Amino acid sequence: MIGTNQIYELYFILNPELSAEQIDTQISKISKLVKDEIGGENIEIEKQGLKRLAYRVKKHYSGSYVLMNFELELENCKKIGSLEKKLNIEKEVLRYIILNQTEFLIQKSKEKPSATEIKSHNELNKKAKRPKDRKCIVKHMGLRVIDYKDVDFLQQFVSPYAKIFHRDKTGTGAKFQRKIAKAVKRARHMALMPFTPQE
Repeated sequence: MIGTNQIYELYFILNPELSAEQIDTQISKISKLVKDEIGGENIEIEKQGLKRLAYRVKKHYSGSYVLMNFELELENCKKIGSLEKKLNIEKEVLRYIILNQTEFLIQKSKEKPSATEIKSHNELNKKAKRPKDRKCIVKHMGLRVIDYKDVDFLQQFVSPYAKIFHRDKTGTGAKFQRKIAKAVKRARHMALMPFTPQE
């Protein structure tokens, strides 16, 4: 981050019927919007390819995921709404989310991941007999932030009925429980996780 610039993340899903050339054209169009509409700088693009959606979105069961990171001057952050209006009318964009990741990245840089092979609360707390004996897997792993795109990690906090487990069951601390709940909701919005077990 340079000066007062804020770092933003635009994550979007494109129509799976688009060809590789059409996908590149669409990405260039959105990149131009970010630059011209809100003054985005240092734009970085990661094409994640075609993925199966957790539920149907606009009659599609799959979509091409694209991650776009960019910087905004502080005074331009208020223009995000105009970018959203433009994206809302892009017929090839099935779903999107725009997040200010500045604080997320600051906290991420302060993480000191522990050298543990235990990655799930079930494994960590398999010998715990009472809820108060359970330990927080997030603290155990030395994490400070929860990424909504890390579906493999988030799945352990959701029941087979697509309900978020209460922290008494997982041993998660209150602060991290809130972060997990927010991450799961964002993952659901981006069709990375289902809302219901039928999906």
